Amino acid sequence: MIDIPTDNLKIEVWPIPGIHQRGGQHVGTYPGVRITHLPSGIHAYVDIGRSQHINKIIAMDMILAAITHPKFR
Repeated sequence: MIDIPTDNLKIEVWPIPGIHQRGGQHVGTYPGVRITHLPSGIHAYVDIGRSQHINKIIAMDMILAAITHPKFR
């Protein structure tokens, strides 16, 4: 597996509007994730899950797939 140095990544998180608990209370979570690979400028935006951790894993997989794809080289 390829390790990307953390200083080559910019990770941003933000809340997704419209997520509410039962009773109408707004949940103060930040599940939306965008990871940018700074040397290449490739970024992945993921907000499909309710978990920031899962969204980060998916975004990192997308970045790794993009930078290791033969067409990228």
